Amino acid sequence: MVRAMHHRDVALVISARYVLPIEPRSDLVLDDHAVVVDTAGRIVELLDRAEAWDKYGAEWPAVGDGGVRSGNGDDVKVEVSSPKCPHIEFVHLPDHALMPGFVNAHTHTGMALMRGMADDEALFAWLQDIWKVEGRFTSQPSFCYDGAYLSAAEMIRNGTTCFADMYWDPDEAVAATTRAGLRALIGLICIGFPSHFAKDEDGYITRGLQTLEKHKHEPLVRFAWSPHAPYTVSDATLKRLSDLSERDNIPYHIHLHETSEECDASEQLNRDSGACHKSDFLGRPVANLERLGILNSRMLAAHMVHLTDDEIQLVAARNVNVVHCPTSNLKLASGFCRTVDLVRAGVNVALGTDSVCSNNSLDIFEEMKMAALLGKTLAKSPSSLPAHIALKMATLNGAIALGMQDLIGSLVPGKMCDMIGVELGTRAGTSPIFNPISTLVYAASHEDVKEVWVGGRRLLRKGKYVDVDMNALLERNRFWTEKINDFRNSQPATTH
Repeated sequence: MVRAMHHRDVALVISARYVLPIEPRSDLVLDDHAVVVDTAGRIVELLDRAEAWDKYGAEWPAVGDGGVRSGNGDDVKVEVSSPKCPHIEFVHLPDHALMPGFVNAHTHTGMALMRGMADDEALFAWLQDIWKVEGRFTSQPSFCYDGAYLSAAEMIRNGTTCFADMYWDPDEAVAATTRAGLRALIGLICIGFPSHFAKDEDGYITRGLQTLEKHKHEPLVRFAWSPHAPYTVSDATLKRLSDLSERDNIPYHIHLHETSEECDASEQLNRDSGACHKSDFLGRPVANLERLGILNSRMLAAHMVHLTDDEIQLVAARNVNVVHCPTSNLKLASGFCRTVDLVRAGVNVALGTDSVCSNNSLDIFEEMKMAALLGKTLAKSPSSLPAHIALKMATLNGAIALGMQDLIGSLVPGKMCDMIGVELGTRAGTSPIFNPISTLVYAASHEDVKEVWVGGRRLLRKGKYVDVDMNALLERNRFWTEKINDFRNSQPATTH
């Protein structure tokens, strides 16, 4: 129950041609509605626009004076004021869909500085190239920070308001994320080889506990224990991290069943393969995690490309969250996730981009469309994964996977104002509109995102960053590109 709201507690009223609340139904479209937001950045109520404007005293501006369309296209977004409530900001989006911000449920933000560096390689050859550069540069905190901030800027422009990260130096990820104003689930990384970050698996856990304690009161950030994968982390540590996840009631984020090699090598205990799990168990990784008692509702299992019927039923029974990364899986030729079968089994399926090194963007629009099309193709049914389900995967399902459904993922009273405004029908590629959700999923792009709020704070206004200095950001990118190129040119040539 949301308490009665006095006008003085209201900070923001956003109205739009379409409001897509996602709950109670993902196919629900509210025409000409408004979302009312309080001073704490929480949603108070959803109302018909006329009712909201009457309640809070909003008035249309004169033509050319505040935003009624006057012909040049620059003042389509109407921002009006209220003599009755002058402290309230009114934003009217007459050609937009107002909806929850996207949730990118699996990415590696610090890798943004290596975009395009090792393209057109299979996963394990690709990893060897990436790890070599990481070994040289990730010991410098500014490398991880600058990469994470570049990713944050890209996600703001793409309409992503929350993401699940897994990378070196989570402290730098926290700093970059909070500076950008995004919400995040930051991974506490653990991997079975030494690095600048820790010398062994126990060391990674110690560093993770320190990060958890240091940032436990950060309002925009939550944490997940993040063992990299069964082929890089021992059974004992996988189990220990699961116990810590249960103790602290935080998610458990892991790569799982990403390639057929991972599954086959583990099933045969083929130690000649770098994809074989670090276990003495003769079987597939999911079966091993079940044996260890790790499969549960706190798990974000990224990729899950290669699954049997029995494994699908198992992850459904254990309420495991699956993060589908279609573009990355296609680019690395890893395979096709059985998305429709997972959804039919009752599995919560979210969407992720993976890193820009294997995608090469952080664009959830691409993932939504790709997930819908691949799902239909594998199921041999065009109706098996409709647009509104793909939209739910990109919003509410992601929030559920990250354990943040109490805060985000849908537009309902009590949740945070993590919202985006997507302009539809004003360019040839999104016009005409018969179903705004279909237009959003199948025709729109990140360029159509014009407005972004996180916790009521505006991060994108009329398609322009509010706080990000792109010139300074690009200068840092050029600095690191030169450093990386110099290092790679100094290395002996390798063949895969």
